[in-house]
Amino acid sequence: MTTPTSDTFYSSIPVFRGFASLMDPALYSPLPDDWSIGVADIVESTRAIAEARYKAVNMAGASVIAAVTNALEGREFPFVFGGDGAS
Repeated sequence: MTTPTSDTFYSSIPVFRGFASLMDPALYSPLPDDWSIGVADIVESTRAIAEARYKAVNMAGASVIAAVTNALEGREFPFVFGGDGAS
């Protein structure tokens, strides 16, 4: 199997459902050479949430995704929003 190009990689990722499929090696493939993985974590988010500033924490985490969306000019990309960060 050849690795899809950067332009087609995300749309070619196989969809799987169910936790039992998580370890199936056939569902994984190397990232294109020009891809990067980014992780953001909001500093002091636990304290901010304890101080009832959870909306600010969520907004900071969501802004990471918005910034990447803007940088990619609307191209689709996989992301995970964790409330106090994003991947």
